[in-house]
Amino acid sequence: MTNFIYVSTYIFMSGDFLRDSGVQTFGTRLRRLLERLNGNVTDLYRDRLGFEQRWFALGMLLFKRGPLDVGTAAGMLGQSHVAITQVANAMENAALLERRPDDEDRRRKVLVLTSTGKTTLERVEAISLRVEAAAQALIDEAAPEFIQMIDALDDALERRDFASRIADAFDGSLIDDVDTGSAP
Repeated sequence: MTNFIYVSTYIFMSGDFLRDSGVQTFGTRLRRLLERLNGNVTDLYRDRLGFEQRWFALGMLLFKRGPLDVGTAAGMLGQSHVAITQVANAMENAALLERRPDDEDRRRKVLVLTSTGKTTLERVEAISLRVEAAAQALIDEAAPEFIQMIDALDDALERRDFASRIADAFDGSLIDDVDTGSAP
């Protein structure tokens, strides 16, 4: 027998408000999913290596590609210059990278892994291969097309950002003018 909880005009069947709310809580559900995935991985890197998972993308990029300036790294990772600078500062404080003058343009600084950084990233990579295997097993079990779906969403947002799509949903009206009595 299914238990129903009636709230306002919604019917909640699972007891999980976010799940029952569908697309309305899409961003929140993605954050929750990411927290469930990343929380355990964050603990693993931190406990085993003293490495923060938020350093992973920049660290692996430098490990695999070599020294890069902040702007190039930001472009390759699809992140802001500010975000990469913050991560680089934290990694520098942890003695994993340093800034050096660029060989081609001495006015510019590049991010370079230290010997400690290289050793740590070798260990991070070894752990990440096992994390990748676990993630692949989860995807195979629950949603074999998940990565392609993420790629499709990413591509759609490259073509047209979400802010533009939201503006279309307002159909030229202002937020203050939105009628709260009916959905679009």
